Amino acid sequence: MRIRAYSAVAASLLKILANAVVVVALALLAYSCFQKFAHSGSFNWLGLLIVNLLMVTMYVARRDATAISGSPATWILAFAGTCLPLAMRPTETIGFSALGTAIQLAGMVGIIASMMSLRRSFGIVPANRGIRTHGLYKLVRHPLYASELLVLLGIALVSPSPLNFGLFVGDCVLQLLRAAAEERLLSKDPVYFEYRARVKYQLIPLIL
Repeated sequence: MRIRAYSAVAASLLKILANAVVVVALALLAYSCFQKFAHSGSFNWLGLLIVNLLMVTMYVARRDATAISGSPATWILAFAGTCLPLAMRPTETIGFSALGTAIQLAGMVGIIASMMSLRRSFGIVPANRGIRTHGLYKLVRHPLYASELLVLLGIALVSPSPLNFGLFVGDCVLQLLRAAAEERLLSKDPVYFEYRARVKYQLIPLIL
């Protein structure tokens, strides 16, 4: 009985620690966007600040999961994908400003629309908090990941550098791996299994 009690306490402490790490990471993203907005006055960074504050709020308000991944590799993958945008840096050289800005705005709109569809099902680590199938989720199975990639692509185009483009490519790989891990867990739910059969594409309609 004592071993079970200690295990339960350890699991609770680990959950609290993991949640604290996620909230801190999202808060750092929001603070980074605030600093860049204060420095540049760009409304793109203001939009990203609002998006990241929305993510913090919805993460804190998320419902309990009926199933959650216990794989350490999957948790590391999720945290890496969440924190990677912190490494992107503005450059002295201005690249494709108009195109990059338009792509960033499209990505931000997509993130907000995806979050509004997810509501309290939003999370970082793959988990089942209720299957959401409306809004942008009628078009692709992972519109939030696709929208985040659009934002990073827009940043890389506005501030072109080997670092930023390398981070964008790296995040493409991370988000595809996150999507695959998420689908392995959710496909155990008959509702998601049927949804996956109906919505064929992960990130880009008619392509991927």
